[in-house]
Amino acid sequence: MADACTALHCVQMASTERGQLSMRPSKSTLERLRERARLLGEKHTTLAERYLEEGVLMDEHPNIHFVDGPMGRRPAIVGTGLDVWEIVEVARDNAGSVAETAVYLEIDPRLVDSALRYYGSNREQIDDWIARVHAFNEREERAWRAARQAISG
Repeated sequence: MADACTALHCVQMASTERGQLSMRPSKSTLERLRERARLLGEKHTTLAERYLEEGVLMDEHPNIHFVDGPMGRRPAIVGTGLDVWEIVEVARDNAGSVAETAVYLEIDPRLVDSALRYYGSNREQIDDWIARVHAFNEREERAWRAARQAISG
């Protein structure tokens, strides 16, 4: 998969092969798109492609939406504050049990199922995200330990 990343978000594209799509959105929609793109510092065509990609994924996977964060843009479960990768990690810790994962996270089992279905369809993307999170956490812990050691002498 190819990554298209900016300082504000990271979108996983299905492939580097490009297709063609011509659209004639309403003037008001196009102006809102251009304004949003200006605010994000992106081309409006790049933002439109992100909206199209995420919209298709949200149609395919109910209860999924996408959120921005310090490490990029990622899929999350609506209304929970939980990212898909977090639910996957807890499910792994619970031998894949949807029920145990739901109890631990205090969410409806159907939401766990939604996250796991998304994962099943987008495993490479989520596994990559998990690896990046682990690498980031390890780096931050080393920095914290070094700071603690420097302070204590």
